[in-house]
Amino acid sequence: MIRTRHFLLAALLLLAALGTNAQQPEYLQQLADHPEFLNGTDYLCPTGAVALTPAPKGYKAFYVSHYGRHGARYAWQSDMYERLNSVFSAADSAGNLTPLGLDYKRRFDSLYPSVRYRVGELSRKGWQQQQELAARMYDNNPEIFKGDAKVRSWVSTSTRCVMTMSSFCLGLKGKNPELDIFEHFGRIFLPAILPLDKSNPFRIKETPITPLRFDETWEQYIERTIDYRAILARLFSDIDAAVHAKEQWDLVSYLYFFAAGMESLDTDLDFNDIFTPEERIALWKIDGFQFYAYAWPTHEGYRPIVEDIIAKADERIASGERGADLRFGHDYTFLPLLMCLDVNGYGHSAECGDEIPVWCRLQDVPMGANLHFVFYRNKKNPEKVLFKVLLNGEEARLPVETDCWPYYDWEAFKLQAYKPVMGEVETIATEVPEVSGLCLSPDGSGLLAASDETGVFSVTLSGETTEFYTRPGLDCEGVTIDPATKDVYYILEGDQEVRMLTGPDYSKSELVCTISDVGLNTNRGLEGITWYKDGMLLIGNQKKPNQLILYSLTDGILWRRNLTGTSEIADLCYDPVRDRLWIADSDRHTIYLCTVEGEVLASWPVPFIDNGEGLYIDHANSCIWIGDDTTSNLYKIHFGNL
Repeated sequence: MIRTRHFLLAALLLLAALGTNAQQPEYLQQLADHPEFLNGTDYLCPTGAVALTPAPKGYKAFYVSHYGRHGARYAWQSDMYERLNSVFSAADSAGNLTPLGLDYKRRFDSLYPSVRYRVGELSRKGWQQQQELAARMYDNNPEIFKGDAKVRSWVSTSTRCVMTMSSFCLGLKGKNPELDIFEHFGRIFLPAILPLDKSNPFRIKETPITPLRFDETWEQYIERTIDYRAILARLFSDIDAAVHAKEQWDLVSYLYFFAAGMESLDTDLDFNDIFTPEERIALWKIDGFQFYAYAWPTHEGYRPIVEDIIAKADERIASGERGADLRFGHDYTFLPLLMCLDVNGYGHSAECGDEIPVWCRLQDVPMGANLHFVFYRNKKNPEKVLFKVLLNGEEARLPVETDCWPYYDWEAFKLQAYKPVMGEVETIATEVPEVSGLCLSPDGSGLLAASDETGVFSVTLSGETTEFYTRPGLDCEGVTIDPATKDVYYILEGDQEVRMLTGPDYSKSELVCTISDVGLNTNRGLEGITWYKDGMLLIGNQKKPNQLILYSLTDGILWRRNLTGTSEIADLCYDPVRDRLWIADSDRHTIYLCTVEGEVLASWPVPFIDNGEGLYIDHANSCIWIGDDTTSNLYKIHFGNL
C-alpha cells in the first residue's frame, strides 16, 4: 500500500474551519473525511483490495480491458521548480520574505536539488503504485491470467507513461511468470490512447465541441472564489515587488500544485501550511473548474478510445482468448473518457461553476487512475457476455439498463455507446433540381437523388448528374432501394403515394400504397423513405403530424409513431450495420441518430446546410451524405466511428 501522512491533522483543521453545521454541502463533509482529496489529480489512487459483487451464477471472468493514467510523478509543469526557486531566491536576496516565507524557502531548498531535473518523470512511488494496481487486477480475477494468458499493452509517447506500462506489466509478471506479455509503443497507437493529440496521425481535425452551459470564465471564477493575494502576503513583505501583478495567480497555482505533489515523492516535507483550510478548498474548486472547462467541450472527441475498447473486446469474445488489453495515458484523457462513457453520471454537464466540485470529483482522476471493463461468460449460454466496470477498483454505473448491477449485457452496452464523431465536410455541386432525398444507386457506385421538381436522378460521388426516372412536376421527396432485389421506391408528397421502380430498366412506376389520412394535398406530407428489412419500409410524414410509419409490403401499415424529438422528418436512412435510424431535420438544421422507433439518441447540428432534405449513411466511405434542397449541393460529412 502507498502510505499517506498528515491527513489526520488536515481533517481536524478542515472540520474546525467548516464547523458542524448540518446545512453544509455534502462535498465539504466528504473533504473533511478525506482531506487527501484536496490534492486534486495529485491524489494517489488507492491500491488496496475492494469488496466486489460476485458474478451471476455460471459466469466466469475471462478478459479485462483497461485504461489507466500514469502513476505518481514529479511536477509536470516544465518551469514550476525553476520558477519557485527564482521567485523565492530573489525575494530572499531583497529581504522581502516574511518569517513564513523564509521557512518555506528553507524547506524548498532542501528538496530543490533532488527535483529540479526530474520534471514529468515517474517517481518511485509511481513505480510501486503501478505494481500494486497490477497485483490487485490479478487478484480480483486470477482465472483471467492463468497459464500463458495474453496481455497486450499500448502507451502514449511520454516517458512517464512508458515507465508506468513497464511497471504494471512487471507487476502482472510477478504474479504469473508464464504470462504472454507484449508492450506496444508508437504514434500509430495514439487513437486509442490520446485521440486528440496533435501527434496522432489519425486525429480528427474537426474536434466535436459540446458547449459549456454557463457563461462564467475561469478567470471570473477565480476572482470570486479566492483572495489569492492573501496567500502571497503571508510569504512576501511586498507582494508586488516579489511578483508582477499579472503573474501572481500563476504563482499561487504553482504553490498549490507543488504542495499537492508532495504525496508523489519520497519526502515528509509539507507545504500546505501556507494555506488556510478554506483557501485549500477554494484552490481545489478552481482546479476542478479549470479541468472541467478543458475536458467537457471536447469529450466527444475521445470516442475512439471507446471504439477501441469495443473492437478489442469483440476480438477476444470471438476468439475466446483469455487475458487483458492495457492502455496508459493521462488525466486530461481519463476524465473525458469518463464523460464519453457516462460513468457514474459524468455524461451530464454542470449548470454553474459552484456545481463543479460536486460534479467533477477530481478524486476519480488521481495518480494511477484506472478504468476496467471485466468480461464474463457462461458455458451454457456462450452468446450472452456480461461485463462490469471498475473505476479505481470500485464497481461503477453506466447508463445501461440491467437487472443484475454491477453486471451489464455487452450487446446492450454497444448499442448505447455508439456515437459517431463528426469530422471534415466536403461540398459537391450537382445538377439535381432541389435535392430532397438520397440513397445508394443500384450499381453501388454512386447515389440516387430525389428531386421535388422532376423525379429521380443518378449522381456520382463527384457530382456528375444524369436522369434516372424523371417526369416534369414529379414532386419526389424521398428515394430508397431494396438491397436484395435492387428495386427502387420513391414517395410523392401531396399525393401521399409510395411508388416502386422495378429493375433492371426502372422505366415503369407502380403504385405501392397511398397514405391519405395524413398530409394529403399539402406541402407537409410524405417526405422521407428508407428500406428497413424483411420487406418493410420506414416512411416519414414531414409534420402535422411529424409521424414515422412502419410499412410492410405484404401486410400494410404495422405501426405509427408521432415523434417529439425532432421538429420534422425531412429524410430517413436506416443503417443496417448499427440497427439505427437517422433522421434529417431541415427546420433545426440537425441530423439525428435514433432508434428504429424514432427515439433520439444523439444529434449533430449542420448549420452550414440551408435546407438539408436528403440523407444517406455511407459506411464504405466513412461519411454521411446530405442533400441541400436550396443549393442542390451534396455535403459529404466525414465521421469517425460511423
